[in-house]
Amino acid sequence: MTDVIVQAKSLRVTRALREFIQRQSHKLSKLKDFKVSKVTVYLEQDTKKATDSKKVSVKYSIEIPGKDLWVEINGYDFYDAIVDATNAALRKMRKTKEKKTDYRRLSKHDLSLS
Repeated sequence: MTDVIVQAKSLRVTRALREFIQRQSHKLSKLKDFKVSKVTVYLEQDTKKATDSKKVSVKYSIEIPGKDLWVEINGYDFYDAIVDATNAALRKMRKTKEKKTDYRRLSKHDLSLS
């Protein structure tokens, strides 16, 4: 399993929240084409106005060989925002893989034409 680091700004991370983040982050390492070396999750709680409900921000930093991916999701609940950020990270990782395979196919196709 990859390293999962949880960092929080101006709030205390409970054991339940940390375990939830680790379970969600484990989904990222299930993609076979990527060797995820480290996942860093940044949690932040914004209270800009007293009348405004608390807004949370979840940022994922995923270190894979050759490239680091960043995903940021804002929401009203940490658990929902973490699930949304994990799904967004999975989409971004798949999109990165598709770009690589399309580039390889294109370059092989160009070589066969010459």
